[in-house]
This record gives sequence, C-alpha cells and structure tokens, in this order.
Amino acid sequence: MLLTRVQIENFRSIAACDVRPGPLTVLAGPNAAGKSNFLDALRFIRDVLRLSPSQALEPRGGLKEVLHQSPAGGQAESFRIRLELSAPASEPDAEHSPFDASYLLEVAADPEDGSPSIRREELSFSGMPDRGSSLPALQGQFRSGDWRDDLILSKVSRRHREAYAVARSLHAMRFYELHTPVLRDIDQTPRRRGDVVLGERGEHLARVLSLLARHTPWAKETVDGYVSTMIENAAGLDGKEFDEADLAYLVGRFLEDGRQKEVDRRSLSEGTLRLVGVLAALFQPRALNGSIPFIGIEEPEVSLHPPMLGALYDALVGASHNTQVMVTTQSADLLDNSAADPSHLLVVRDNGHGSIIGPIDQSGRRLLADGVLSLPELLRSGEMRPGIPLHGVQEGDPR
Repeated sequence: MLLTRVQIENFRSIAACDVRPGPLTVLAGPNAAGKSNFLDALRFIRDVLRLSPSQALEPRGGLKEVLHQSPAGGQAESFRIRLELSAPASEPDAEHSPFDASYLLEVAADPEDGSPSIRREELSFSGMPDRGSSLPALQGQFRSGDWRDDLILSKVSRRHREAYAVARSLHAMRFYELHTPVLRDIDQTPRRRGDVVLGERGEHLARVLSLLARHTPWAKETVDGYVSTMIENAAGLDGKEFDEADLAYLVGRFLEDGRQKEVDRRSLSEGTLRLVGVLAALFQPRALNGSIPFIGIEEPEVSLHPPMLGALYDALVGASHNTQVMVTTQSADLLDNSAADPSHLLVVRDNGHGSIIGPIDQSGRRLLADGVLSLPELLRSGEMRPGIPLHGVQEGDPR
C-alpha cells in the first residue's frame, strides 16, 4: 500500500479533508460531489513531479480554477496536499527495508507576477531521526528563493536513497479515465521492448493484452474469466500484433453455437471495451510486479449492465493485493457484492460549502450493523453520509 493518509486543503471543491485510504478505496457519492477532485489532487502530485506547477496547472485551467472558492465568493490564496506513504526499499536488501514518509506541497501565486509557484515543500521520514527533513538540505542546490516553479523532490538523485524512492513511487502512480474511441483504435505506436503500460485513456490496450498472454497467461485468463462472467456469450478479448507493420489491434472472442467466433474491434460494444480496459489497468504486468504502486480509475462501472457490476468488485479486490486501488463511483450496483466492505468506502458529499469526505458516519454504520439497510441500499437511499472529517493540513502536524 503506497498512500496511508491524504490531507488536502483548498483544492477545487475541497476546503479540507483528512482521510486514510486502504489497499482498496471506493470514493462513493452523487454526481458533482467532489470525487474526481479528490483523485485529481493525487494526480496533481504525480503531474507536478513529471512537469512543473505551471505545466501541471495549465490543463486544469490555471491556479485560479484550482484554488477553493467559498460560497460567499472568497478564494483561498494557496492549496496544500500532504501525503503519508509507505515507500518501498530503495535497495533490495535487509539494511534498506520499506519505510514511512510524509510529503507536503503547497502551491500559491507568486506575489510579483501571479504565476503559480511553490510556497512550501517538505519531506520527512518516520523513525529516522537522523534523517530529519531531506529537502532543506537540498534547498541551496536547487532553489535560490522561496518562489520557484520547480520541485526539489523531482531533482533528487539516487544517492539520496529515501527521497529518491518516494519520488519514484509517486511518479509511478497511474490515473485512468478511459475513452472508448481510444480503446477501440488501432495502436500504431512503435513497439517497445519490455513491459507495455496501459495509457491513461486506454492507449496500448491491444499490446497489454498480448503481453499478458505471452508472459503471464494466468493474468490473461483472469481477465478473460471476468469478461466471460460479465458479458453475455463473451469468451475474452485478445491483442493481435503485426511486427511487420508495427501495429496492434483488438479482437473479441464470443461463443456462437458452442464455438468461439472472432469479432472485429469495430463491432465490440462500449461496455465490453471499457470493462477490458479497466481489467487491463488492474492486471497489467507493472501492476502485478509492484512497479505501479497506485492505480486510480474514474467510474469503472460506466456502460456496464448493473446486474454484472458485483463481479467487477471482485476484480477490484483481487487487484488490490498487488497494487493500491482507488475508484470513484455513484453506482450502488457496484457495491452489490459480498466482498464490498464498509471499510473500503470514503463517502463524498457536497454540503453547500464544499466537498466533505470521510468514512461512513455512525448513523450509516448502525443501519448496516442492524441489518436495516445493505451497503448498496444505503448508497441508493441517500442515507450514506461521510463522518465528521478531521482537520486539513495543519502547521502542527508531525512530519
């Protein structure tokens, strides 16, 4: 599990939240409650490590669009995101075992020109008093002032083992918002050696399925098993690769008169494509071997028939044994599974002042414990509400 605690302050609709994700976290709530904003705060940390604050904010509409605005019209001056995480060992030996770390980033407008800049960046390690905070030691090397559009964490070298392991883990997080035309399209990108990573809109799906079939056939069989369970008459989807033309595309396999028949990618339904995209994201090779430590997926249930969604929950649980999984949903049908546990859920609701995020409140837990409502019924009835959240990122937090 990568992320053990997430604190967000003044990011989009979120004025403040303080939650503890698990191996599987389901962000549940109605449309426009702020589920995607929570996931986007985590994505921002990944993006800013790869790019810079200004480049990460540009596709989000700029800093003003990201800063929380109160109903009265006031706007925050900055936003903060603080993550507690369990980072893997930087070296595979007994001396350097997995360790706990805390990373905080605060972004505000430069007082001189209004451009987005880093106001505060901190990294510390639990149980390592000799380490203290690793970033101030690097301040003089990478940052000459308090307002610069770059991250120190993104520049640490391998010799700073713990800091490098944190940067590498956060950099490797993946966030999926699948698009049907991308999933359906022929992949004409040049074939690369080694593992293929599923693109965040669904790019390279055919190559990922082909790679699974060649190197981890049990994982490909797992994907096909879920497909055959959830899609009527389906036996699975395959990726066909043609090295001569350097392209790959999808082919479906469906049962007809007791035999398997190939179905052209253009005839595959949106639900079939999206399901296979979700499964490929969860069981792709780098998720299985831990190279992708966190996978976020926006509404994996979209375009799937409600009676089939319970089986999808099984896939989420199964994948969470290999990588940390977080999904958004507004579907009660997704929770209609014996594996769905109230501890998996973070409830997101808009109280008129912003997004409130937290575990199911005591009233909802009593309804579940007394057997008055089931988990899907609790969400469907509107009685699923978040408990009173903890405060956001405070100055006195242990780092």
